Amino acid sequence: MDFRKTGEEIVAKAIKLGAGEAEVCLENVRSFEVNIRKGEIETLTRSVSRGLGLRVFIDRQLGFAYTADLSAEAVDNTVKKTVELARITEAKPWQGLPEFGPQPLVDLDLYDAGLAAVADDRKIALAREVERIALAADRRITNSDGGSFSDIEREFGLFSSRGISNLVRETRCSCGVYVVAGEGNDMHGGGWSSSKRFFRELDGAEKIAKTAAKRALDQLGPKPVATKAVPVIFDRYAAPAFWMGVGGALSGDAVFRKATFLTDYLDKAVLSPLITAVDDPTIPRFVSSVPFDGEGKATRKNVIIDKGILKTFLYDSQTARKAGVKVNTMATRSGYRSSPSAGFMNTIVENGKDSFESLFNGVKEGLYVTGMRGAGTDATTGSFSVGCSGFWIVDGAIAHPVDGVTLGGTALEILKGIDKVANDLDMRAGVNSPSFRVAEITVGGRRS
Repeated sequence: MDFRKTGEEIVAKAIKLGAGEAEVCLENVRSFEVNIRKGEIETLTRSVSRGLGLRVFIDRQLGFAYTADLSAEAVDNTVKKTVELARITEAKPWQGLPEFGPQPLVDLDLYDAGLAAVADDRKIALAREVERIALAADRRITNSDGGSFSDIEREFGLFSSRGISNLVRETRCSCGVYVVAGEGNDMHGGGWSSSKRFFRELDGAEKIAKTAAKRALDQLGPKPVATKAVPVIFDRYAAPAFWMGVGGALSGDAVFRKATFLTDYLDKAVLSPLITAVDDPTIPRFVSSVPFDGEGKATRKNVIIDKGILKTFLYDSQTARKAGVKVNTMATRSGYRSSPSAGFMNTIVENGKDSFESLFNGVKEGLYVTGMRGAGTDATTGSFSVGCSGFWIVDGAIAHPVDGVTLGGTALEILKGIDKVANDLDMRAGVNSPSFRVAEITVGGRRS
């Protein structure tokens, strides 16, 4: 299928049938996933899917429909149905397509043409190998939740009556493993994975496996700690969960409804001046990069927090109209079955100036968090409570593992209490952060 020709024809059909504005997205996806447990294939899935999603507007009335049937007859019926839906829905003044037209797009090198040539047997062997190495890493590794390999090849097009005619081809592949160490009441899991756009850039099986094994083994033998307020260090791989909780409070629509604890903090110092954060989906070859967003706008680097000052809330075109604000909109779309909505694409908390080791300096007693059971932050109230695991610190050094402890307080206190930020950023996914230290958080102890 010629996506561009088909997309532009569908838009034209919708306009001819009476739509004032029309937008169609077309998607074609091929995916593969295998999970290996104890050396045997537990699940193996190959799938091919495609479809279209159509939005039309008539006098601020919205019609939306999608179909996985791309035959000429099904497409025509979908266009007719969508226009009919728009005629009977309630008009809302903020509804309509984004008020921008075509923009030049940058090639971010997101497509691995060689991925399709990688044999399924090789992918299965890689999942099996990463599990085998992890299980053999130490006699204390006693079980496995499996090794895995997955990949996806996707073509996505977005076309509108405002002249948007965007296409992207992308690939992504991932390999990982999760194993369990210990026995009886002292059992702890650890996992690790590598995700890349290009197959040949994946981390090797040995690195993935041994990292997973170490993360499980390091948690063996946790000891109880008393409830107290102490410095807390967030590991760079645990920190993204914390920032996801804060990001949930940056919704522009929630600000409009006064349903976020950050409503009154735009252009104010909300965080420590050590924190600068951006949303940057323009990094070539990166797994969370995209050349255009869910509304068809060319992506760009947007500053979210500048030296502790909150610089923007998160809007798509419709929520910005609803709130009556002029901002750089950022929208995501999960596929042809969904409409665009406000969302970050690749959030990066920038490196600080401290070494990771220096975060422990001067900590007489404290907690080093390596895993969080959730994000912790209530976006409406700003209260913070989350279970976590990690290590207890005594006199600036790791003393012993801890598990099942809780962190409690308010997000604002924690954000302002960040007193050190490391320079150990490791870009891995859609939210990325260096390790950082908070001067004091209440740690709720629990006996192991």
